[in-house]
Amino acid sequence: MRIGTVLIFLLLVPPAFAQTSGSCERGVAEGDLDVDGSEVFARVFNTGALFFGNETTFGNGYLIPRVPIGGARRALSPLFAMTFGLGGQVNGELRTAAARYTRYEFWPGPLGEGATLPSPTDCSAYDRIFVVSRDDVRRYLQSGVATDDLRDWPVAWGAPVLDGDGTIGNYNLEGGDQPAIYGDQMAWWVMNDVGNVHEETLSNPLGIEVQASAFSVGTGIRALKQATFYRYRVINRSSSVIDSAYVMLFMDADLGDAVDDWVGSDTTLSMGYTYNADSNDGAYGIPPAHGYQIIQGPVGLPNGRDDDADGVIDEADERLRATAVSCYGKSWPTPETSDPRLASEYYHCMQGRWKYGTPMTASGLGYQTEGPITVFAFPDDPVEDECWTMANDCEGSHLPGNDMRLYVSSGPFRLHPGQSEEIVFALPFGQGSDNLDSVTQLRAAAYSTQAAWDTGALAPRRIEAESIQTFHLQVSPPFPNPFTEQATIRYELSESMVARIVVYDALGREVVVLVDTEQQAGSYEAVFDGTGLAPGTYIVRFEAAGEERSFSVVKLR
Repeated sequence: MRIGTVLIFLLLVPPAFAQTSGSCERGVAEGDLDVDGSEVFARVFNTGALFFGNETTFGNGYLIPRVPIGGARRALSPLFAMTFGLGGQVNGELRTAAARYTRYEFWPGPLGEGATLPSPTDCSAYDRIFVVSRDDVRRYLQSGVATDDLRDWPVAWGAPVLDGDGTIGNYNLEGGDQPAIYGDQMAWWVMNDVGNVHEETLSNPLGIEVQASAFSVGTGIRALKQATFYRYRVINRSSSVIDSAYVMLFMDADLGDAVDDWVGSDTTLSMGYTYNADSNDGAYGIPPAHGYQIIQGPVGLPNGRDDDADGVIDEADERLRATAVSCYGKSWPTPETSDPRLASEYYHCMQGRWKYGTPMTASGLGYQTEGPITVFAFPDDPVEDECWTMANDCEGSHLPGNDMRLYVSSGPFRLHPGQSEEIVFALPFGQGSDNLDSVTQLRAAAYSTQAAWDTGALAPRRIEAESIQTFHLQVSPPFPNPFTEQATIRYELSESMVARIVVYDALGREVVVLVDTEQQAGSYEAVFDGTGLAPGTYIVRFEAAGEERSFSVVKLR
């Protein structure tokens, strides 16, 4: 064989260890978070996209305050579209699964060993999103009638179950098993990046399965009822290590009227966020602020940092927080500050760089300026007029409002074959008296979402048939919240029972027991006195007759 023939043959051979793609159709399933008590409506898809897909393309996929999806095409929404993505090195080759509005790179269904598809040509059997609520379980225990999703809960696909029949790994609803529901309502689905060709990034598949859940809260403090949560269990089903991996959320953050937005990042809260360039938004009036927060990151590679802020550097199983927040404006002037497309461009955004790899610099737009190199876009405090923010660009001016995009990411980490990582995002919301006060309110809400996750307030818990009561139990959130000296909890009992109210700090340690006694039917108040306590977030947990309510309360000073 001649040399030229050899070269042509080598160029035609696929890269070594390339994961074989299937020929599945993209999924069309969707599910809604709309539980009573929540102030948010959110529509999710099993393509890697959230809030944007199928016919939901008019900014009506994420609504706060919650209104029917069939309402106005441009309802009150802080967020137009969001996608989940991941990138990493496989045997020295960069591979990604990422997209923005189309050419999504996830398909329905789980993967087998070696990242094989159940069917390489048809994933439609797994094109379903299951939505269940704690109220669905209560109604079933009372009536024996189950919703379709409660009846069909897909434990065989990896959906989590609370065991009730003594047999692990099955799902026997009549025998006492229940879906492991985070929050008050949860959507669950499974997807993979092997189902077809990656048309957006032109990357080979990573060979990952993603067991995804989205959940919301209809009880407790308003900060939680105005937030939603997203939990991704990423499993490496391939036979190769995925190294130097990053996960990311892409956000097209249209805060009401999209053209006058600013963005920032808060490293103390592991969050990127959007706020308004002035105090009058064309849709909301007084503009809110909206956050994109990593409340649980992956276990990171050693990096010489104390990522979990516990005073120990690089301990075993140390979890990362947000490690980069990058952004760009729709009308920003240069090609490098525009949309990414190829695998390398998405990966650079995940690392906190511009899409061609240029570092971000902390002044002006952040592109080729005189400021110091950073991986966090606009990380200083606009409320205090610090620079570098879009309100104070460190060059004696402010940046104009724009239609902004954000990438919030975490990494690097490593996934061995068969290994999984669980990453959890929250979307907190705040609305104050003006655009900057909304940022202050957003930060208080982000403290609450982080504390609710850390203390287990959002974790699944069983509903027992004998715990279903007909008595009236009414608990009001602590007020004022935030507070400086005292916060009051009011509650009402319709019959005699033992009531217990305990306050915990953000690490789950008991601070004080406010009430622990049997009380007659009636109305009561309990006072949480914060004198001498450090500023921060505290959890007030109320328990009575098998029911529990948890509230976050923030002490300011």
